[in-house]
Amino acid sequence: MSRDDAERYASGVKTEVTVARIRERVASLLVDLADRGVTSTTLSERVPGADLFVTRPVDSDDELAPEKMIVVSLAGVPVSGTPGEDGVLPADIELYAAILRESDAAAVVHLESGHAAAWAARGEAIPCLTAQAAREFRGAVPIVDGPSVEASVVLGALRSGASGAVLVTGLGAFCVAPSAREAVRLAQVLEGVARTARLAGTAGDLVPLEKDAVSQLSRNAHALRSTTTEGRR
Repeated sequence: MSRDDAERYASGVKTEVTVARIRERVASLLVDLADRGVTSTTLSERVPGADLFVTRPVDSDDELAPEKMIVVSLAGVPVSGTPGEDGVLPADIELYAAILRESDAAAVVHLESGHAAAWAARGEAIPCLTAQAAREFRGAVPIVDGPSVEASVVLGALRSGASGAVLVTGLGAFCVAPSAREAVRLAQVLEGVARTARLAGTAGDLVPLEKDAVSQLSRNAHALRSTTTEGRR
């Protein structure tokens, strides 16, 4: 075996091991979301060092097993000869692929039902009413027109708000992050923030936090995260 062949073989083995780990993580996180009442959710995680990502099939609600997850190219095409390739791809697979291909995000969560999706169905941004919302999303969670939408529009809204979350009218809510666990955490927080805003609306007009208060809360949260990150190195 030549050196080049050996390097290609080693790279292939490394990718297979990585894919297996991501399958397990995606399946486990989806089960965790379902246990917390967050259903009709798709999680997609990119494979480092490869033009691939792992996502769930839409027909796996009753059996979220790692081998059921689908390995997909960044063109949105299932990889043949891999477990799960016969599963039914999510209808928005090309959008997931484009978001992962055109950004630095490692994972994207798509919430198609629940409180955040309800705000998207109304065509309204989620107002920033609480300190949690300010710390996590740096203001209102933005909304863009849908349900047909280009990845560039979704990413543009994410970058302008720097929140990691965006709503798409008629399509639901999206959270992107540097890791699958962080994307799932954001999705859980988003559901809570959306629910709080809905409940607050039942008591009268919604009154968002002042812009200065939002900025201060956001800065403090960012500084704390930076300090924590530095301390772990």
